Amino acid sequence: MAAARVDYFYSFRSPYSYLSAPRGFALADDFEIDLCFRGVLPMMMRGESVPVAKRLHTMRDVKREADRLGMPFGRIHDPLGEGATRTLAVSEHAIDVGRAREFVLAAGQAIWAEATDPATDEGLRRICDSAGLDWEGCRAAISDPQIAARVDANTDELVEIGHWGVPVFVFGGEQFWGQDRIDDLTLTLREAGLSRG
Repeated sequence: MAAARVDYFYSFRSPYSYLSAPRGFALADDFEIDLCFRGVLPMMMRGESVPVAKRLHTMRDVKREADRLGMPFGRIHDPLGEGATRTLAVSEHAIDVGRAREFVLAAGQAIWAEATDPATDEGLRRICDSAGLDWEGCRAAISDPQIAARVDANTDELVEIGHWGVPVFVFGGEQFWGQDRIDDLTLTLREAGLSRG
């Protein structure tokens, strides 16, 4: 019997996505689920605007949450543009070779805590090395049109389900939006009888 599916929509430009990643990926350790990572283009690359006041509030809020979760945060390199598209392409390659968790965690920390620029080969290669990925395969993914089409499909699906922000987890048609809804998803998965052991 196929495992229950949880879709995990994520943006490398979203600090809340970064905060969600360790607990998001850990869901697959705790529950009999197929956790499907779905990297999407940032809101500003989809024509959505984000007010300056919201951005400032978000940074303060994320810093508080990062401290609470024991996650490093503060040395930031905004991946908007090429940094986002390159990182998304490599994340799809990482899925193919079974290293999605490792890459997403490494990329998040590099972008949000180590000011690493994934738009450069030097920065992205450092992330790939941290995730245990072969650089040649990662570099090939960056210019692969089939990989780009997969990212576009993920982004389109986020819009089709009526959402815009990330992270979003989708299980059984129900959406759990925000890193602060992982506990709600955990309860739902437990009530569905999907706990391991």
